Amino acid sequence: MSDWSGRKVLVVGLGVSGLAAARRLAQLGADVRVTDEASSPALADRAQRLREAGCEVELGGHELSRLRADIAVLSPGIPLHSPVVRRLRATGTEVIGEVELAYQLAGCDFLAVTGTNGKTTTTSLLAAMLQESGKPSMAAGNIGVPLVDAVSEVGNDGAIALEVSSFQLATIASFRPRVAVLLNVAEDHTDWHGSRAGYVEAKARIVINQTPSDAFLPNFEDRIAMDIGARAVARVVAFSATRMPEEGIGVSEGRVLWRGEEIFSTDDVPLGGVAGLEDSIAAAGAALEYGVEVDAVVRALKGFRPLRHRLEVVAHIDGVTYINDSKATNPHATMAAVNGLRDVVLIAGGRSKGVDLSVLTATVPPVGAVVALGEAADDVARAFSGVVEVQKVQSMVDAVRAAQAIARPGGSVLLAPGCASLDMYSSYVHRGEEFTKAVRALSGADAREE
Repeated sequence: MSDWSGRKVLVVGLGVSGLAAARRLAQLGADVRVTDEASSPALADRAQRLREAGCEVELGGHELSRLRADIAVLSPGIPLHSPVVRRLRATGTEVIGEVELAYQLAGCDFLAVTGTNGKTTTTSLLAAMLQESGKPSMAAGNIGVPLVDAVSEVGNDGAIALEVSSFQLATIASFRPRVAVLLNVAEDHTDWHGSRAGYVEAKARIVINQTPSDAFLPNFEDRIAMDIGARAVARVVAFSATRMPEEGIGVSEGRVLWRGEEIFSTDDVPLGGVAGLEDSIAAAGAALEYGVEVDAVVRALKGFRPLRHRLEVVAHIDGVTYINDSKATNPHATMAAVNGLRDVVLIAGGRSKGVDLSVLTATVPPVGAVVALGEAADDVARAFSGVVEVQKVQSMVDAVRAAQAIARPGGSVLLAPGCASLDMYSSYVHRGEEFTKAVRALSGADAREE
């Protein structure tokens, strides 16, 4: 653990992670100042708590003339090209993020999961496998408690299953995961990273500090992931949901094999589709490479239940299955969600984050019709124009009603927007809840919640 006593630390952003970082650093004797460009009652309450703990807090804007510090800790959503970060670097201030700070504070092991899609499910499942083994552990990062709090809770003998984003990886320095998983790399967050290449390079940082005693698990079916694996000095253990990679973990005749040993049957996996099988195999491979016993891995897998808003079956109405995958916030996630379904009416759209939505046409078939909404409705409509029927609507209620009118018995209505939610909703959770509410308001005597 680093010595923070007397160090001048600037925490930029007073979200949940910023609050936890400032509070912990103050406890360690650092001279902490917090700055946030926003101002709200919730932020004011957090600010008051931090002031009582001895921190200085500035809300409603960053006073650029007062940014000098020994080190600055950024909240995950602040771009590295923002004025505040440029000013910090111009003054010679070291800039790190939440993950790097937690790593410097920790004595536990980290098992890190990144990728464009599937991070939350894989991380949650990996945490369940660690817990089933009896290891002091928990899920953290973009899920669960703030990472800085998690490292204190699990202690020096524990392990954290860490969901880590490209934003967080962009600000690591010495962070070294004992096991790293790269699920997939597709175009996403180009507005934040500046380009697709910048996004890929941020993902690649997950391996930069690993050693030969660590493990890196790339998706064998993802070319970029495997290219990153070629750079790694850790042992590379590729995973696949469709075949058996050499020296990896994968599928052969309906069985999942690791190091030549059958671990479980594909029928044991509680998550739907190819994407669910990939997430399960990746989590199992990470746990096994870390040293978790096979029996604990299998028990955790069989007892796991899908997360809300991630391929969540909401209801069956008139023979049609309504599925909430609001967490599909980019086209790659939408394509993964469609895989394995048939006769799909797709509800898509939102804020596109600068991503090319034309790739969504790769979902045809099984997508037979599209309902478009949100800021990107016109882009979605253009992508599918002349390919399948498209309707544009103004609300989620209208989207669900339009989809019901088109859907056929035996098929599905799938909310997999391929876009962020912040044009119309506070989060993907809010969007998924509105979809669920709209579905359950439909008439249909045979409606059944799952």
